Amino acid sequence: MPLNDMINFILYPRSESMNVELLKFSHLIGKSNVNKSDFSRQRRQIPWEYIKSLNTELIELLYRDTHIHTWHGHLAIAGDGTTYSLPDTPRLRDIYLQGRKTGHSAQAMARGVVLKDILNDRIIAGNLECYGDDEIRLLGRELDVLPKKVLDLHPVVVLDRKYCSYILLVKLMKLGIDYVIRIKKKFNVLVDKFLESGKDMEDVILTPAQPSIKKLHYLYGNDDYTRFKVRLIRLNKDVAVMTSIINLDIIKDFEDLYYGRWDVETTIGFDKNSLQVEIFSGISRTAMLQDYFAKTFVYNVLSVLVGQAAQLRHDTGQSATRTTNITFHRINRNVALGILALNFTKIIIPGKSNDNNFFTSMLNEMARFMVPVLKNRHNPRLFRNIKTSGKYITLPNYRRAI
Repeated sequence: MPLNDMINFILYPRSESMNVELLKFSHLIGKSNVNKSDFSRQRRQIPWEYIKSLNTELIELLYRDTHIHTWHGHLAIAGDGTTYSLPDTPRLRDIYLQGRKTGHSAQAMARGVVLKDILNDRIIAGNLECYGDDEIRLLGRELDVLPKKVLDLHPVVVLDRKYCSYILLVKLMKLGIDYVIRIKKKFNVLVDKFLESGKDMEDVILTPAQPSIKKLHYLYGNDDYTRFKVRLIRLNKDVAVMTSIINLDIIKDFEDLYYGRWDVETTIGFDKNSLQVEIFSGISRTAMLQDYFAKTFVYNVLSVLVGQAAQLRHDTGQSATRTTNITFHRINRNVALGILALNFTKIIIPGKSNDNNFFTSMLNEMARFMVPVLKNRHNPRLFRNIKTSGKYITLPNYRRAI
């Protein structure tokens, strides 16, 4: 299996068994001698970091050559964490369950965070790391290596209350990144007073306790960590945020930005349910990480194509807002993913897609399939009491048989 074919197959959108996908791919490239053993043997020559770097290069390209939507001059980046079920092997349990402090499950799991540009629909960063790591530390690692093109656009990171931490605030300050983070009770006495006061907005100086300051010195070295100037903003009765952006006092704008954070959660759901990021084509760590970053790459390629297909329909709004009764429509991502898979080799292999008629035809086909964007939640969010030992087991995480 030549090197180019092997890399293209790693990137190829896959969700079925390896033998079936190899058969489909071999038909697409016009070959009949591609087999599973060749691929499994030769993929070991490709470091997973190379597949990850392809997405970094794609992100750099997109932010250099395309129009960028911003929020008051800031690139709006939402972050959220998740867990991934892994193939249940002793080797993967040894690697990914180190430091696990909750439960006693033998199920191999990984923890990760996803950073997404919510206005331009691009996954900027993600990871698949040890379950023993906490999400704040995982987020910090991804913030440290954000592409330069992203940092040049003055990003503002939007996060839920589980990221309300002085450790993260110092990290963001040192990187020069603005933030909008939901505040939680007992984080600081001034935060509690604000939540009880009924005020809509207040500028405060947060002072950490001595144990927190000591930990910050240990993590970040000697510096002054006694004062953090933030603006507290009440979005509604139950939700308030703190932000480093103190030159903007329009509460409605912060409300729209914060609730736009939901898009990163739906993206994680799409990755798991449609791209099937938890279905791996191998049981080695290299194979798993190749698959994970390949599917991140596929998501961003799909996002670009869907955006172009929407322009063909002359759609000006791609999502419903919280203040209008108009129902917008989006292109059906599941169908668009299937169309991408059928045409993937023509897109990814040089010389295959020189004909503009091919792209126009493919984009028009994607644009045919639309779904309405409904306002607010239509299905109740259910919380179930499940034992930790079975909480993260994904039932279809096995080799599929035909």
